[in-house]
Amino acid sequence: MQQNTFSQKNIKSSKNSKNHHYYAYIPIKGNTNFQEQEKINLSNESAMSQKTISNNSYTVQINDAYYKKPSIIFRELRSISNQSQNNTINDIPQGFIFRIKSKNHIQNEPLIAESFEQKEKDRKGKDLAKVLRDMKKKRQEFTQKEQFKPKSPIPLLKNQNNKTQEDQQIEKSPSYVKKLPKILKKQTPIIIEVLEQYEPLSKSSRLQGNGIGEDPFQVKLVKYYQFLFKFQCSHLFYVKQSLVRCQSYFIEEINENESIIKELMRKRWWWCESIEKTDDVQFYWSQRSNSQFLQRQKMRVLFDQSQSKVVDPFNQENYEEQIKFAIEHKLAMIQPNGRLHNHIEINQLIGFKKNFIKFLQSYAKLLNQDPFQNYPYSIIITSQKDSKLNQFLIEHKNENSLWIVKPGEWANNGQFMKICQNGRQVYDFIISEYKNQDHNFETLVIQEYIKPLLYYKRKFDLYTYLLISQINGVVRVYFYDEVYGRTSSKEYNESDLDFLIHFTNSQIQKESKGFQFYEAGNKLSIDKLQEFFIQFKINFKQNMIPQLKMIATQAIRSVFTNLVVKDHNFEIIGLNYIIDQQLKPWLVELNLNPSFSADSQYHQKVITQMLDNALYLTIDLIYPPPQGWPTNKKQLIDKFSLQNKFQVIIDSRFDSEMLIELFEKK
Repeated sequence: MQQNTFSQKNIKSSKNSKNHHYYAYIPIKGNTNFQEQEKINLSNESAMSQKTISNNSYTVQINDAYYKKPSIIFRELRSISNQSQNNTINDIPQGFIFRIKSKNHIQNEPLIAESFEQKEKDRKGKDLAKVLRDMKKKRQEFTQKEQFKPKSPIPLLKNQNNKTQEDQQIEKSPSYVKKLPKILKKQTPIIIEVLEQYEPLSKSSRLQGNGIGEDPFQVKLVKYYQFLFKFQCSHLFYVKQSLVRCQSYFIEEINENESIIKELMRKRWWWCESIEKTDDVQFYWSQRSNSQFLQRQKMRVLFDQSQSKVVDPFNQENYEEQIKFAIEHKLAMIQPNGRLHNHIEINQLIGFKKNFIKFLQSYAKLLNQDPFQNYPYSIIITSQKDSKLNQFLIEHKNENSLWIVKPGEWANNGQFMKICQNGRQVYDFIISEYKNQDHNFETLVIQEYIKPLLYYKRKFDLYTYLLISQINGVVRVYFYDEVYGRTSSKEYNESDLDFLIHFTNSQIQKESKGFQFYEAGNKLSIDKLQEFFIQFKINFKQNMIPQLKMIATQAIRSVFTNLVVKDHNFEIIGLNYIIDQQLKPWLVELNLNPSFSADSQYHQKVITQMLDNALYLTIDLIYPPPQGWPTNKKQLIDKFSLQNKFQVIIDSRFDSEMLIELFEKK
């Protein structure tokens, strides 16, 4: 007879899975107290029923009395039940029916006592079919009274430490006989769960957390692979995992900015740090772009008609399913031997402010828009004799409005900027700078000063990040949704030209004695900004952030067709916004090489998650974890957060063709 067992996770009272029967012990010989034996109560009998008979004999001696195991009777009962035409019985596994029958038999029927002397008499007088019908009738009456409502074993399957109310009662009262659930016609989920005890769940089901056998590490690992495979499909490629792989990375110019990068790379255990820059390095991180590294990479076309397709993967449960999906959709297979850099060839486009303003003006002209509707009005001055300088003086000579003068060739990041109170000061400053023979710029940019909305009498700006990735010839631009504020250390005063009042970047504010006096690190969290803008009846997250995203999209589109595409690189760009007194946002700066030095705990969290997300969308796609995750590295899986706050705003597969056609009309 095949033995069916219950897991200890499901029924804690089942302590022995090899022999789980209910026994009735009957005196055989030498027992004169047969009448007392018939008075055995149900609680004692239930306790005795859980004892295990280790041998195969039909008798056992307990307290100098011999008892017989009525296995033959139970087999006949089950044989008759299997022949029944009742659908609720036929659909239930035999082992489970047998326990229900035997349990009800013990609770509802008188004990079957027999001895060798009266064995033949009792057997002839006992109608087994009648017993079965009576049991069925009593069970139906019991169910109709709704005295018992079966509970799903799913909570026990998911957490073996959780105890149901019935389990607690059993522990408090050892003599309590736990009732097995009565099977109704619509109890299919319970039947399925019972069947799964005898047929182990598939690997994919366990990884998804269904049923028993759930492994938290495997669940998170599979989600991580699915997360990476989704973005691989967005770039129309896949990578074959190897059993063992160890890539090398090199971080140049070690300083406080790179400490976060080092920590993020250490948790990627399949990478190892190189002590020197060599041609074998797969990932090269530096503060400035390395032109020699980029020149050795393969050139790509910005818009490839063959790659204009969308592949939306389902949640493939394992690596084999992902490979099958990739082959069916004709994705390109990339060997994990590419080289990545944290910069692209964009310095001439954005780093040079004079070029960015020209691109912005050309793009706006094609769309019949004002180029300075979201960007401060700017004028490029090429020399002291430039006609635009004289024209500027004529138009703004008598105005008392602030202007900023900055170099047009290189990213200043708050350095070498001059605040002027009127047009005459702007003119005099530019003339003096060009007369200086030691100047290291070719052009100067005059930029209108945006009168700011104040955060409790102090100037503040908004800061976030853009990510531009070039993977497998697909260029994508992402906007980081976690926008935070930067505040000044002094109260705003338009007549005072102190940099600590007008510029909120950390390099300048750290020089103030009032740094961190009002806010930790002079930073405002997105929740603080949300709370601040309520007074203006503005939902910052729902209303303001979409405007910031739209402005960034227009700015990048103006230079997008001029991008030089290589494999495989990315660039992180800082975006600096000012909210004016009419609550309108202005993009005032695009910063290459933004600082990753954290000024507060909140700032540290934002930068860390942003950089980690950037690595998810770049190097982790080309170099995913190997197939075998070492046991001693399992604790690292908890450091991989699958929350991604980068949102796509431009994709070369869909936007390139339209932009190319637009600029060809020029």
